[in-house]
Amino acid sequence: MERYEDIVELLKEVESNLSRLRDGYENARKDENIKSILRPLVKTSLEHLRSALEYSAQDIWASYNTKSKKLYFPYGKNEALFKANVKRNLPKLHEHRKLHDIVESIQPHNCGDDWLVELCDQTNFNKHNSLGKQTRKNSTNSTTDVGQLARISGGGTITFTDCNYNGMPIGQGTPAVISGKMSTDEIRRNIGIPVPVTREFDWVEFRFENSTSDTLALIEKAHGEIAMYIENLKGELS
Repeated sequence: MERYEDIVELLKEVESNLSRLRDGYENARKDENIKSILRPLVKTSLEHLRSALEYSAQDIWASYNTKSKKLYFPYGKNEALFKANVKRNLPKLHEHRKLHDIVESIQPHNCGDDWLVELCDQTNFNKHNSLGKQTRKNSTNSTTDVGQLARISGGGTITFTDCNYNGMPIGQGTPAVISGKMSTDEIRRNIGIPVPVTREFDWVEFRFENSTSDTLALIEKAHGEIAMYIENLKGELS
């Protein structure tokens, strides 16, 4: 498999990128003002994974044909589209049943998961249109700390009426109401005294626009599946 080392190098780079992405998610879990995660790094990771697939298609083609050909890794949302793309990009692949089965093993109609189509669609958009917009989704559960004054779990509410904290008045005249449903900025304004306000969510997701896929989960899934696919392919081509 001529391009195996190139593919391994790309996959290792994605693995390193995943570590940075996980750190970004951890930071976002503790900072609700982070609205997107490392979009240029996401773009690079998607492209590396797609390139690994394209390199594998070149090796498959070269294993049974000496003619040069501009081709792309075949994939499809369903079996009919997959077969059409195989015919277009890797003609006569069906004559090499084991190679065909390895390529088909990661197709949605075979594995029951559309990560491959999502990966290719998002790679195309990020490469040719713009950096994909991300929509942040927070866990329902969170913990909000208002200095050493209060801790709010979930959407709980606390009302301060005619109180003092370290000599600073809270809710004097008008009650000060804070809630786990408020943003941390709103809590700071309502509490009216200089105390740190922090919030931690159980988890966060950053989904591509018009997608149900979490960015990190998609890259993790694609990385693992492609790594296994490449090893299976290497075993057949070696």
